[in-house]
Formats: sequence, C-alpha cells, structure tokens
Amino acid sequence: MRLPALLFLLPFFLQLLGFGDTPLGGGLCGEVFRLKDPALALRTPGFWYGLLFMVLLALELGYGLSLLLLPLLEVRLGAGWVRAGRYLAGTLFLLFLLTRTTGLPAPGPGGWVLEPAPLDPLSLLLVGLSLLGALLLRENGGHGTPA
Repeated sequence: MRLPALLFLLPFFLQLLGFGDTPLGGGLCGEVFRLKDPALALRTPGFWYGLLFMVLLALELGYGLSLLLLPLLEVRLGAGWVRAGRYLAGTLFLLFLLTRTTGLPAPGPGGWVLEPAPLDPLSLLLVGLSLLGALLLRENGGHGTPA
C-alpha cells in the first residue's frame, strides 16, 4: 500500500510548484494565490475552483497518510476504505473534467458564472497521479494476496 499512498500524497506537495509563475502552470489551486487583491480574487471562478481543489488535495493527503500509518497500527484496511480512496480520486477527476470543459457555477461580479479553467501540465500531472494511486489500491491492505 506504500506506492498508492505515495501517489495520493504527492499531488499535495507538487501543487506547491504551481504557486509561482512557472512553465508548468498553476496546477489545480494556483489561481488562489495568483491574484494579489483578495477582493478581486473572490470574483473569479478560478479562485473558487482553486479552493475546491485545495480541499480535495487536503483530503487526498489525509487519505494517503492513513494508508501509510494505519497498517503500522495493525489496522486492516477493508474494501470500504479502498472504495473511499477510489471515490475520492474519481471525484477529483470528475470535477477536474467539469472545471476544464464547461466550468462549474461560481460567484462572479454579475452573479453566477460558468467559466472553464485553463488546462496546464501541472494540473494534468496531479490528476494523473491521483488516478494512478486509486488504480493501484488493493482491498487487502497490503497483507498477502489480493482479496
């Protein structure tokens, strides 16, 4: 379970690369820190998308840490725990597709707007690592052969 755990942990830390102006782009949450004026930031859909993905990446971080630490406490990770990780990665992927294609309803200066976010290499890498981690999850908690 170490490899899937690391793949769930890595996007959180790689997102730090997107907080500056890098060739990789802003990643999933880069828009949150790009605008210097907080009042102006609250008006852009990208800011709200960034907040949404910050929460999802924090949940993935917690999930990845649990995959590493619970087996040390001799807690067997069952099918429900594996399913939760797959749902988490699936939710991240679905919201990524929606925010990059049609956009999600977000508050704007004139009301609710539906605006897609730009696609960048860092966000593709983050989502890809999450999906790979979900695909590598096994139901037996890393003990013996898969159930």
